[in-house]
Amino acid sequence: MGTNNLTTASATSRLTNQVGRAIVTARGNHFVVDSPSALGGPNEERNPLDLMLGALATCATFICETAAQERGIALDAIAVTAAGDLDGRGLCNGDINPRMQAFRVRIALSGPTEAEAQALVEAFQTRCPVYTTFSRAAPVEVEIALE
Repeated sequence: MGTNNLTTASATSRLTNQVGRAIVTARGNHFVVDSPSALGGPNEERNPLDLMLGALATCATFICETAAQERGIALDAIAVTAAGDLDGRGLCNGDINPRMQAFRVRIALSGPTEAEAQALVEAFQTRCPVYTTFSRAAPVEVEIALE
């Protein structure tokens, strides 16, 4: 734990001998990240945007799973899709802001009632550090789909 009960998370990225490819290390695990084609990368592995949206989707998945266990809510299945909008021209042109303009999260749940599903989404929106960070940067639309 860091100061004031803060937990510090970190990741390190190092270029490989292939242009546009990096090895990322986080908590002793390694994975490959490619630059998109627009920046001259091979775009064969996940790219930084994939990781960002994947972090949002998996955080929603795990927070909903944990909240369901804590509240005794039957959760037979969950699938979360995260998407975001940006002006990709900004990747190559410093005059255009490439920031994410909006996010959308679709949470498909099997098992919970409508009220229970809403409680799980509220847990996600208050407990997920990825969501709480992103929601300060751009609007995040959350859709619940009961299956």
